[in-house]
Amino acid sequence: MEIMIVWLARLLFLGIFLIAGGMFYRAWRIAVKRDMRHVADWRGRVVANGEQWAAAVLSVNLIAAGCLLAIGVSVLVTGLEFVMWTGLSGLVLWSYYFFLRVVVARANHFSRRQVKE
Repeated sequence: MEIMIVWLARLLFLGIFLIAGGMFYRAWRIAVKRDMRHVADWRGRVVANGEQWAAAVLSVNLIAAGCLLAIGVSVLVTGLEFVMWTGLSGLVLWSYYFFLRVVVARANHFSRRQVKE
């Protein structure tokens, strides 16, 4: 049973780098390729008027990916404890989710407001 928990912890650790890579990919597509399909919420639903909200989504992706990468590297370099790195990773992922929700909600609010006018 303990060996399964160790492998699960290793998979969680590798998942940090994969999720950070996905966030960096979205940020790169927004910043370099100007692909506004990636100006979206966490489910992939595109935000109306993506050009206006690209900077906010880009910054959320870059900050969250940088934090996850820093957590992963600190586990390798300093031997950060399991409880600490999983807690920090959870905080970063939930913050990413909620910050994207705020950006998408503001974008939808302003797009509805512009339609009414």
